Amino acid sequence: MEYLLGFQGIERLVELHTQGNVVVLLPKIEVFLYPPARVQVHEVQEVVTSAIDEVVAKGISSPEELPALALRQISESLPELERAELHMRAEYIVFRRTPITKQETQEMYQILARATLEGGEITPMIGAEVTGITACPCAHEGLVEKTREKLKGKFSEEEIQTIFNSVPVASHNQRNISTLMLSVVEGERIEVDDIIDILESSMSSRLYEVLKREDEVEVVYRAHLNPNFVEDTVRKILVNTLERFPSLPDETVVYAKSESLESIHQHNAVAERLTTLGELRREVGR
Repeated sequence: MEYLLGFQGIERLVELHTQGNVVVLLPKIEVFLYPPARVQVHEVQEVVTSAIDEVVAKGISSPEELPALALRQISESLPELERAELHMRAEYIVFRRTPITKQETQEMYQILARATLEGGEITPMIGAEVTGITACPCAHEGLVEKTREKLKGKFSEEEIQTIFNSVPVASHNQRNISTLMLSVVEGERIEVDDIIDILESSMSSRLYEVLKREDEVEVVYRAHLNPNFVEDTVRKILVNTLERFPSLPDETVVYAKSESLESIHQHNAVAERLTTLGELRREVGR
């Protein structure tokens, strides 16, 4: 009889050696597997924790190494194991400068990494989860039309258009949580900072932990010049991924998700897409 066995809430201190720097992570790790029926739970638990500890002791050079290497160790200790997953989530700090006053801030992101074992093959993935701003295009368009009606008779059509080109029109905005994950083919390297940049540039505006008044005005100004639905954000994530990683192979799996924490509704809006770079290239080519 096959059954699913999981271990959640595993925490380890991990050293990430990247670009000549050492970043200390404290990830939360989850492992899910279908062990051989003859294996006892405590035996599987020992195999899982020992595999994670061995990888952690050596350090990693990319986040997806931890789940991939640990899963390899687990599969070697449990040769009859056919299916398993290992997920990792860790906080990651990036130092930014605010747009106008250039004040340094610490921005918090989530690194995501996972690996899946299926039929003896291990597929690692790397990604990130980022919070930004989206401004609603629907309310924006309605306010443009409402404002245009109020300006008619007072200004010419050319003057009205000049006003709209110069002044952002209000809309309701919300925090947006977006995710991008990419499978990693052996020999390829994907930097998590590039993934974070893709996500932030796909929203209406990025967020900053600390903002002076001039910075605050600039963030709001940028957001309302660039309204986005959640599906717009997902499309931009996918297109920006193609542009940022032109050399990644067609078989690279891409997962993009965007969720807006709505400000004038009692519900949230969500959009997502699971595809490959090859499929995206064919779509964009058309």
